Amino acid sequence: MLLSLHIENIAVIKKLDIDFSSGFTVFTGETGAGKSMIIGSVGLVMGSKVFRDVIRSGEDFAMVSAVFGDIAAPALTALAELGVKPDEEGELCIQRNITSEGKSTYRINGRTVSQSLHREVGEHLINIHGQHDNQMLLDPRSHIHIIDGYSSIEELLLEYTKRYERLCEIRKQRQRLALNEYEKQQRLDMLEYQIKDIESAALKPGEDEALEGELRILKNIKQLTKQITTVYRALLKNEKGMSASKLVEIARSSIDEISNVLPESEEYCAKLLDIQYEIEGIAKNVLSLLPHPLQDPEVRISEIEDRLDLIRKLKRKYGATVNDIIKFYENALSEAEGLNLSDKLIAELDEECKKAQKEAEETALKISEERSKNAKLLSERICRELAFLDMGKVRFEASVKRKKTPELMLALNENGCDEVEFMISTNPGEPLRELAKIASGGELSRIMLAIKCVLSDAEGISTVIFDEIDIGVSGKTAQKIGIKLRELAKNMQVLCITHSAQVASLANNHIKIIKDVESERAYTRVKVLDREERVNEIARIMGGANITEAVMKSARELLDYTDNR
Repeated sequence: MLLSLHIENIAVIKKLDIDFSSGFTVFTGETGAGKSMIIGSVGLVMGSKVFRDVIRSGEDFAMVSAVFGDIAAPALTALAELGVKPDEEGELCIQRNITSEGKSTYRINGRTVSQSLHREVGEHLINIHGQHDNQMLLDPRSHIHIIDGYSSIEELLLEYTKRYERLCEIRKQRQRLALNEYEKQQRLDMLEYQIKDIESAALKPGEDEALEGELRILKNIKQLTKQITTVYRALLKNEKGMSASKLVEIARSSIDEISNVLPESEEYCAKLLDIQYEIEGIAKNVLSLLPHPLQDPEVRISEIEDRLDLIRKLKRKYGATVNDIIKFYENALSEAEGLNLSDKLIAELDEECKKAQKEAEETALKISEERSKNAKLLSERICRELAFLDMGKVRFEASVKRKKTPELMLALNENGCDEVEFMISTNPGEPLRELAKIASGGELSRIMLAIKCVLSDAEGISTVIFDEIDIGVSGKTAQKIGIKLRELAKNMQVLCITHSAQVASLANNHIKIIKDVESERAYTRVKVLDREERVNEIARIMGGANITEAVMKSARELLDYTDNR
């Protein structure tokens, strides 16, 4: 359950701390006091999108944190699978910081986490129901997920998803191969041209780089010959004077002559011999760098330039480098082989497709049977809930129909083979029609409440928030909504924003949202009401600005009714 909520710089809220109790808690207050901002803040800390102008005017950041405790066992299991565990006291603190640029950071028990993990954790802890959820009922695509949530068929759905994705992949592979003969021949002709075009060049990996290096040498052959020859002569053989090697040899011989007088000079003699060998080695190695073309350099330059021109033309068509062209060639060979073998591959894929189709259909039928069985049970339970909520003459049915193709095969999609839609008849004798076509706003609210009551055990969530679930209803019906919310709160924590005196009077806890103005700035604060304060607040809801003694009496009677339940 939600233990506490801390809010900073959210719209009219400067700083606010709210502690929550178990059971049924209502929020009331004047319009614009900040009730929706509190629910919006809960949504933010659970990972919802940042709404416009979320940060209080003049502030640089906003922050919301929520502390949860007494977490339900199913939620603990799901959180553990996500790598999230409560602290030693069994509590979980979720925090979201928002900058003025709209960027958010997320923390769970002080540890920074990703947005996706933050949102997924929130989904296991709290459920916020607002008018958007009522509108969701008008979209038949959402109905199948409600049925599945009630049916507890997660493992079957996971198995089906794997089989259906496999089937779709096989179909895609077959579609890629199943070109018509004209398109197939056109593609083969193109591939054959490209293969021959590249084959005729007889390219070698890295050939372009090697040729460009050779070309640079040949174009500079005269300069290279001159400098390399100069180095060789200076170090080893010099007809016009002594080379470095000869000079070192003379120096070594002179030291050798005096070594009998100065024995310590012998080490220099050895070093000079090493230097002489090194000089000779360098001279010979440098000389080997000089290329010795087997033909006239100009002829070889022409050949290289022609070859590089051919490679450049191939690059424009097939890739940026010779290696890219070779890769293109290999892919073209593979595709051509595949097209030539496509008839055989298509036959093999057809067999695989039949097998995958059969496996997916088997699982889809199991899911359909579970949906049909549970849809009947769900419909019966929702009808009982609606009867309590003054919709006793309403017939509600979750229709599950298997979709088929024109060839009378099961029409599979990502959800199986079923088409699910909620049907309703609001008056005796009238046929069932689509919920989206005939339900009013007040009816939608009660239908959603009935669904929430039925699904409360299956969802395994400890806290649910209702934002104006009583919209469009009043009087006895509103009172019954309050009774139902109070009953629901026996198994979970229920928080509710309400403008109904009947709903407010049935709460276990009553929090008033108050907006103060100081120095021409609005500030929201909360107050937990005692019994007499609740009487005054309920009277305000009932009577508005004109609170008479009769209104006060009625407010007390509502609370007395609750106390005597």
